[in-house]
Amino acid sequence: MPTDASTQQSCSHCGDCARACPEALDPEVLFLALVKDDFGVTQSARLDACSQCNRCVEVCPSHIPLLDWFRWGKSKLREHERAADARKRFLARNARLARERELRAMRRGTPWPTALPMQTISRSEVLAAIARGKARRREQRP
Repeated sequence: MPTDASTQQSCSHCGDCARACPEALDPEVLFLALVKDDFGVTQSARLDACSQCNRCVEVCPSHIPLLDWFRWGKSKLREHERAADARKRFLARNARLARERELRAMRRGTPWPTALPMQTISRSEVLAAIARGKARRREQRP
């Protein structure tokens, strides 16, 4: 978060910044929302429409570095958007994988996700199956 405490004073709510804005934004509302990390308000107040012309900073009698705050806020909004996009892709991928699992299971004739009971095989049964396989291979050889 940008801070310049050397000359900055608290906002006097004079409205000079709003009158100077060529995009008809309210920099005061944007600034206060950014200070509170309220990105919902910054989106509804159209922070992304800011052209960064610096006029609000030039007329601010409190010397608040509004442009620095707006740049920081825009970068945070982009981070939030990228995270939301990644989450959408993640959920879509999981849904696609689940559909593919269900299709494979339907082709095999078993419903998914069915919890199949765990089958345990004793060591002697495993050794007997191996012996049967070896005997079958010996029979198939000429």
